[in-house]
Parts: sequence; structure tokens; C-alpha cells
Amino acid sequence: MRVFGFRSHGGPEVLELLDVPAPTPGPGQVLIDVLATSVNPGDLRTREGTNGWEVNFPMAFGREAAGRVVGTGELVFGAAASGHGTFGEQALLDAASVTPVPAGMDVRHAACLPVAWGTAQDALDMLDLSAGSQLLVLGAGGGVGTAITTLATARGLEVIGVASDAKKELVESLGARHVPKGQWAGEHPAAVFDLVGGDTLREAAVLVPGARLVSVADKPLVEKLGGSAVPRRRTREVFEQVARQARVHVSAYYPLERAAEAVAAVEDGHATGKVVVTLD
Repeated sequence: MRVFGFRSHGGPEVLELLDVPAPTPGPGQVLIDVLATSVNPGDLRTREGTNGWEVNFPMAFGREAAGRVVGTGELVFGAAASGHGTFGEQALLDAASVTPVPAGMDVRHAACLPVAWGTAQDALDMLDLSAGSQLLVLGAGGGVGTAITTLATARGLEVIGVASDAKKELVESLGARHVPKGQWAGEHPAAVFDLVGGDTLREAAVLVPGARLVSVADKPLVEKLGGSAVPRRRTREVFEQVARQARVHVSAYYPLERAAEAVAAVEDGHATGKVVVTLD
């Protein structure tokens, strides 16, 4: 079968279309015919070999997908099984995460839920902020950023969405107050959720106590600053919760043959919302 993946760790140059044997599901795995999958920043770190994720070469790119269960035809979405990717004609999902696509939901949107929306839900549950609290989101215009902004405002939180001016309209449409990059001086949030890392995370860390500083972009640095990453719960229960609230914003769709363009759109750091790869 065709997959878009890599035979060794590295940069964009290691990605290619490959012909590999169709996967065979083992215990705790579900095989699907993939209809859609999406690009996440964490996928880049898996490709580079810098996030400690298990890899079985040759490895398909991607960590989430939606499609039909082989043998039953049930339309589902879920997270990739450990050591496997999702950019291919078929993919192995973690059985504990497999969730029916809700009636009326675009399957291409369902493919975006496990990573971005699941991460956002887990982060909000961990922070457990009371209604009316302010949450500063660094990188509010991306995939996880739009997800946490949507879910946080639904909980009654006041979201301060830090994003480029090009994403101002989107951020405000989700219910947040837009703030341009680097211009949050004078804000007094109850918590900071970071999707940028590096110097941006360092600068924002002075705004809140360590326990209220969360980052999914720079785990080593956030822990050094006294904050934390987001413990993930890739379960059907969590995914059913986010599916009921999700309003997925997709900026671009690409066929599998153009998956390299989809990855590049996210890797340059300027993608708005989600970037999806589709398969017939």
C-alpha cells in the first residue's frame, strides 16, 4: 500500500511516498481504511526523532486519522497505535481511542480531533480554571490554539489569544480577545497555555506561577521554568466529549500525493487552524 513517510530520522528531505506491506492489527489495535488525516507539529518531532515516540521504520507520517474499520465499515476516528503513522491508505489505531464519527460531522474534521482537540481538552481539565478566569494562549491561531480557544470560551473562560495580525479575525471569531505577538505586557492571566516555546515561553512565564504555566511546544523548557506539559488521555471518552463541542477550522486540504506540501505548510509555522490530507 502507499504511505507518505520516512525510512530514517531527519528533516523534510527524508519524507517520501513509499510502497509498504499493509499492516496487520495486533492486540489493542484497529485497522482502518484511511479517509483523512492531518498534520501536527508533534509529527515533525517524531520524524526528527526528538520526542521519544516509538518508531517502526519505514514509518508513515502522522498521529491521527479517520476512516472505515476494515471488515465492518464503521466510520471512526482515533489516535495512531504506538509505533505507527497514519499518512497511508490504511492505518492502525489504538483501540482505546477509536471513536465513532458523530452523525453530521465531516470525516475530514473528525480526523483533526485526537491530537489538537484532545490536547486542548486535557490541558483545560488539568488547569481546572473557574469560569471568568483569564487564559493566555500563545499561538491561538493554529490547530491546538483554535481548539483550546473554542473549548475554553465554552467553559466561560476569558481567552487572550496571542497570534499574528493575519489571524486576528479568526481568533476573535472564536470568542477570544486578540493580542499581537509580544504585546501582552500588562495582562494578568490566571494561566498561560503555550504553543510556541523558546523565548516566547520564557517571556510569558513571568506572568503566572509555575503550576499555571503549560506548554506543548517546549517540554524541557516549561519544566525548567516550573511549569508542565500536558498528560494525554487518548480515550474514546475524551474524544466523544470534544466531538460534541468541536468547530474545526481547516485552512487547506491536500491529497496524499501532495502530502509534502501539507507538512511544509505546518512546518513554516504560519498555518492557520488545521491542514488535512485526504485519501479517496
